[in-house]
Amino acid sequence: ERILPLFPLGVVLFPNAVLPLRIFEERYKLMIGRCLKDDSEFGVVLIKSGSEVGEPAEPHAVGTVAHIEQASPLKNGEMLLAVTGIQRFLIKKVTRRLPYLEGQVELLSDETEILLSKEEMQQMRDVVSSYERLLAGLSGGWVRHTDMPEDPVALSYFVPGLLDIDVLEKQHLLEEPSPSHRLATELQLLKAASLVIRRKVERRLGNSSFGRN
Repeated sequence: ERILPLFPLGVVLFPNAVLPLRIFEERYKLMIGRCLKDDSEFGVVLIKSGSEVGEPAEPHAVGTVAHIEQASPLKNGEMLLAVTGIQRFLIKKVTRRLPYLEGQVELLSDETEILLSKEEMQQMRDVVSSYERLLAGLSGGWVRHTDMPEDPVALSYFVPGLLDIDVLEKQHLLEEPSPSHRLATELQLLKAASLVIRRKVERRLGNSSFGRN
């Protein structure tokens, strides 16, 4: 367990994902300044109720430790950040003694046992590749090769970044303790999204015989 500054946002950050942030509120300028002097880490949590600006928002219980990779001050006193997700955590207790939220958090480890077979993992990678080709086709482009993680746990965190789904669905994926279950859910989401995009591409091309994979 550790004490972690908390940044409630309207987005879900997954481990290994990169998130750009613009810091303009005084409380978060203070928070980021202290983080940069310490270990450059804070917690990104999805807002459960409230808003990003103004009064402190109530966060969901599971978030992701964010490491500040780059901080660029602006002339108007604001700051641009690039942060990378490191590890999931569970909030045990929230304190409001500072202008920003702090949480006593428990760092969460992912289950190492992957219950999916090699064939199921290959199907997952095939569907991810097909989905990215469909996305490219929708915008008139094409993809020769999809660069995706080989590690199943990393892959389970990579896929949500591709999906255009509600933030609450992404939050449920983040909260899932089993990478195998997370991947299985993502596979169904990818298949459903691929079907929708395929139909859009077929209508755009005016050709119902668009290649199926």
